[in-house]
Amino acid sequence: MPLLSFSPPADRQFPFEIKRIETLPKSALRPVPHRHTFYVMFWITAGSGTHYVDFVGDTIRPNSLHFVGPGQVHYWDLETELTGYAIVFEAALFVEAADQQLLEELTCFRTINGLAALTPPAANAAAIDYIVEHLAQEYSQQHYGHALSVVAWLRLLIIAAQRLANASEPSSGAISGEKLLTNRYINLVEQHATTQHKVEWYANELAVTVAHLSKSVKTAHGATAGSLLRNRLVLEAKRLLVHTDETAAAIADQLNFENASYFGRFFKRETQQTPRQFRTQTLT
Repeated sequence: MPLLSFSPPADRQFPFEIKRIETLPKSALRPVPHRHTFYVMFWITAGSGTHYVDFVGDTIRPNSLHFVGPGQVHYWDLETELTGYAIVFEAALFVEAADQQLLEELTCFRTINGLAALTPPAANAAAIDYIVEHLAQEYSQQHYGHALSVVAWLRLLIIAAQRLANASEPSSGAISGEKLLTNRYINLVEQHATTQHKVEWYANELAVTVAHLSKSVKTAHGATAGSLLRNRLVLEAKRLLVHTDETAAAIADQLNFENASYFGRFFKRETQQTPRQFRTQTLT
């Protein structure tokens, strides 16, 4: 499964790029599953088809935002050509503590309980289009302070997107302590789920008790800490089963299970299918 990395243009000193979708190589929009080491936002102004991110397809609509986070598997099934912008950046772009916290709070790029696409109302779409056009303009002109200006416009775009995502949630007020802790837990799970399978490890990393972590996650997300961790591990297993030719034993080894039998029992308990059944059903 291709893993694409990001190399900023030689004349740029920061990990960011914005390009017209129409100028992307045709290979970038083919129906070929792949993943990135970076973040991508697609502001689509016209076109149709379906955008798949980790087995979930979102219908492509005019004036919609699509998000792909590091490690997520995505591909396009286009009916008509897309127009708009592709916005690429790495986490290193946000080096200040406050900005790093902003990234940690995002649900738009998240694998766990995340959101892959937004189609905002007309007024919000106009505001997003305004931000994206100014972002592209600042990036291309390279006037004094353009790097700072680019980061500022990107920050505004991310905040606008997250506000729209929050508006669809039942409670979207101030971020509680439980939600902050849960965000930190989810980010750790995203990084370490394939090597650390115990909630106790994450509680220790976060310097809280297992009971406190479990209660916070349950309050913030309505799911247990253990179920979020298992779901993330199942997703990685599904990615490998569908998008690679690895054997179940090899996948078990990659995901740090004791053996293939233990992996098979875990997978069937969580999905009601054996790894072989899931692979066969999905690929036929």
